[in-house]
Amino acid sequence: MKLGFALPHQGPVATRENMRRVATEAEQLGYDTLWTNDRLLSPVNAKTPYPGSPDGKLNEEYKVHLEHLTCLTYASALTDKIGLGVSVINVPFHNPIMLAKRLSAMDVLSDGRLIVGLGLGWSEDESDAAGIQFRERGRIGEEAILCMKAVWGRDPVEFHGKYFNLEPAYIGPKPVQKPHPPILLGAFMPRALDRAGRLADGFTGCCASVDALISMMNTVKDAARERGRDVSRMPTVMRCLVTRTETRVDDPNRPVTVGNWDQIRDDVLKMREAGVGEAFFDVAFQPDAQNQRGLLDYMEKFRNILESPVPA
Repeated sequence: MKLGFALPHQGPVATRENMRRVATEAEQLGYDTLWTNDRLLSPVNAKTPYPGSPDGKLNEEYKVHLEHLTCLTYASALTDKIGLGVSVINVPFHNPIMLAKRLSAMDVLSDGRLIVGLGLGWSEDESDAAGIQFRERGRIGEEAILCMKAVWGRDPVEFHGKYFNLEPAYIGPKPVQKPHPPILLGAFMPRALDRAGRLADGFTGCCASVDALISMMNTVKDAARERGRDVSRMPTVMRCLVTRTETRVDDPNRPVTVGNWDQIRDDVLKMREAGVGEAFFDVAFQPDAQNQRGLLDYMEKFRNILESPVPA
């Protein structure tokens, strides 16, 4: 099982120096990947409650959020080997032709280290700000993925859809990874999970119990298998949004890596046993990770979580 760590690009730790230290230390410690996430804004009066939040509001840390692809580009210049992933880009918010070109450049400049997680976005406030119809984001997102794949294909490329149109053109360079960087689709609902099985190279999940995440992964693989796809080569990456407690959290719906150290380690081991290929740890909301020393301490502890006893 591969292990990754989230770059500190939101909240009070979102600084150039912290990002540099985390990126370089993660590579030296032998982490497989570095990750970011997409957040456009934090609304004052949200139309859509934040999933899983008791009061429906986003965490305070989301009020400061360095743009995710810029941060990955910065990290790629500081490192040589570690993978660079985003989980996830809210793809309906972007022109897919321009996004595909930008991701191609990132894959070229990082020498083929990019992992592209895509989602549809859950926030109506962000959809409004991006200028898209919230209830059409599924159809927009699906067409955008097809358009991006076309851009990454053989020149001259063209695409004609309901939302996006591209007349025959040369768009280069192409990504280093062939036919394109791996696309992981984030999903929760049955229709979205089926879409992941049809269109994506793999699945990325978060913010649910371990059992629910494993079930989602299997649903995606079933959908892919029904289309005759080889599921043995489909990557699965889980974002582990860490909330560490001193005592056990006795809740059957406890989200992944919410609980004490024993529960966090058990979650990771259970995912590995179920066939999850990668987990990455995001400590953005941990009170004791709001400084550089706290970030580096968590990095050291999580690096050996699969082999070592629970840290003291």
